[in-house]
Amino acid sequence: MSENQSAQHQEEKKEDVISEYYDGVKKLELQGYETGIKKARTALFVTAGLLLLGEILTASMSGIEWTPLMIGIVVIEVGIFIALGFWTKTKPYSAIITGLVLFILYWIAGIAINGFEAAYKGIFVKIIIIVYLAQAIKPAKAWEDTKRNR
Repeated sequence: MSENQSAQHQEEKKEDVISEYYDGVKKLELQGYETGIKKARTALFVTAGLLLLGEILTASMSGIEWTPLMIGIVVIEVGIFIALGFWTKTKPYSAIITGLVLFILYWIAGIAINGFEAAYKGIFVKIIIIVYLAQAIKPAKAWEDTKRNR
């Protein structure tokens, strides 16, 4: 092997080491962002469960009969948040923003339909869900940007 070939081989090894190091750094960076995203995913699934529980309790306490329309509405409400939870696997930023906006709109709709008293019912749980989703916006955006630039 000539000196020129040896130098070229050494240069290729250095490039491989640098690219492997860069890939490792990117992987660690993504893992750091995934912690916040997992919390948001959990918050979206918990939101779906709480919506289902809330609808069941409200209907049973009010003596409302479960019609196919009501069941369909509840399935859609819960299904949206379950779907958003799964969507965080591929597009966490979009899923979290959509979930946050829908949850706030759901809260506002409850106030509009049931009066101002609905604003205070379950306020602590609602605030916790909003905080979890809001805290995950930044890592979700960074995760998507890192994934895109990979």
